[in-house]
Amino acid sequence: MGMYDGEWAFERVKELVARSQHVGTNVTLYTGPELGRFAESAGQRSIFGGHNWDTRVRSRSARYSVIIGSDEVATKSSLPEPQETLKTKDGYFTRIFGGEYAGETYPGHVNRLAIDLVHRVMGSGDDPDFTFNCYLMVSVKNRANHHIAHMWGKMLRAIDPVPGVHDLYMLMVPSIATGDFGRIWVFPEQNVTIATGTDYMGECKKGFLRMAMYHAKRKGILGIHAGTKIVEAQSVRASKIKRYGVAILGLSGTGKTTNIGHTHFLDQPGERSLIVQDDFVGLRLNDGRILGTEQAMFLKTDLDEGDVLLRPATQSAEFVSQNLYVDFQGNIHYLEEDLCANGRGILPLSALPKDRVYHSIDLPSPDDLDEVLFFFNTRRNSVVPVLQELTPELGAAYFMLGESVETAAGDPTRAGQSIRVVGTNPFIVGPPGEEGNLFYEYLQKYRHKIRIFLMNTGGVGEIPNPGNPLKPKRPAKRPWKRGIGYVTRAVFREATVWADDPDFGTRYVVDGVTTDKGEPFDMNSLDPRNCYDAATREEMVKKLNRERLEHLEKFPKLDPKIRKAFMKTHRL
Repeated sequence: MGMYDGEWAFERVKELVARSQHVGTNVTLYTGPELGRFAESAGQRSIFGGHNWDTRVRSRSARYSVIIGSDEVATKSSLPEPQETLKTKDGYFTRIFGGEYAGETYPGHVNRLAIDLVHRVMGSGDDPDFTFNCYLMVSVKNRANHHIAHMWGKMLRAIDPVPGVHDLYMLMVPSIATGDFGRIWVFPEQNVTIATGTDYMGECKKGFLRMAMYHAKRKGILGIHAGTKIVEAQSVRASKIKRYGVAILGLSGTGKTTNIGHTHFLDQPGERSLIVQDDFVGLRLNDGRILGTEQAMFLKTDLDEGDVLLRPATQSAEFVSQNLYVDFQGNIHYLEEDLCANGRGILPLSALPKDRVYHSIDLPSPDDLDEVLFFFNTRRNSVVPVLQELTPELGAAYFMLGESVETAAGDPTRAGQSIRVVGTNPFIVGPPGEEGNLFYEYLQKYRHKIRIFLMNTGGVGEIPNPGNPLKPKRPAKRPWKRGIGYVTRAVFREATVWADDPDFGTRYVVDGVTTDKGEPFDMNSLDPRNCYDAATREEMVKKLNRERLEHLEKFPKLDPKIRKAFMKTHRL
């Protein structure tokens, strides 16, 4: 544990909050527009009135993030990055808070630098077990760092602290040099996260979500990395409008936010697609309701002209961003990634057209919906069909697999490489198998209302290049955003034609999909069976399924029914 534990860290940040209640201290609690004015004075103003700030660190410092606490929650990785983060904690904490270390005396940067303090409330407030008071503190040696708390403050509700709920604290000290990535120490049992060496706003957003989901799980609410929406579509089979609650899970870069904002080309009378949440929600096990966390979308800024909702909405004074390309005239270049490979923006839900946003950040009860549909977004570019339907057991298995490819947001040094992250959620606290079991319990309990899909937003038919994952020998055929919109519309309208897939023990969409002009959409070209000769495809399928099983076997506490179902259906 070293010199400083979670209780010590908790007392130090509480002291900082208490300082803000007195005149003449270095900690200022901002409740009005003043912080925004400070931030904007150091930012780039777009022609639409929004502001952008460029940062030194441009992604999460995931490899240098460690969880400290009891054996149930503590990071146990033997990799060099978390080990280095644990080893250097005492030295950094002494520099941050003051004291003596290795024969040197430090006054403490949080005792001499100005500190911005912002309080916000996470959750709708309807459930005290899923409502959290969040206190963010950011030291400001560089005045540009005023923007961190200003941006984050747009994510949650600006109301007075809620009595009787958890208080969560995060301290960021950006100016300490730690190399290309910051260092993050999480004390979930004491409700404290401390970060240094990073000015990436996504770090504090995820820091609060990580702590909140830890406490929610202990109250019977499973936090998942998912966006949610309401879809009302004309069912071909039922000849009526059906109302769906939709949850879309996926790692960064899999199109989660894109699909949450998608219209799915629903254009018949009575059809609509309403945004509810963008990033993190909670599954309440006692009644099946899916609860929201935030009041804004946190989106990648590489929005092309085909994005008819999010791109126009960002052309607003409400939109703020990090590392978006804004030229000297204030023009935004959304797809310029030479200098801005991981641009991120915050778009308040209130800035979206009112007819595209649901009135609550919580989904209705499953009893008030025709069905709840779960989509696992993945980016696999070879033998995985565009859309497969899963049983609850396979749904839990693919939750544990969390397949995709790495992006610049997660780890730019591994971008393009295959990864697996349980629940597509890099912020789990505690045993991952426990998350899978709770998700399986949810799917089992509400199986009469739930359908589960694995949606490949990458492509099919790729021949990989082991020497360079970013440059395959043969590129994949891709459905792209429009194709995914056509396929999901067919699901919502119950127009899809399915076929059994013996490779994965599922059924997959083979027909019944049309374009926005009503013409048949070519699913044959996106069928993996039409992209390889039989022997090549068979070998690729076997290799993928073996790798998947090896991953599932890493979780001894996972319900054995999940693994058995996977082995049976995947011919293992």
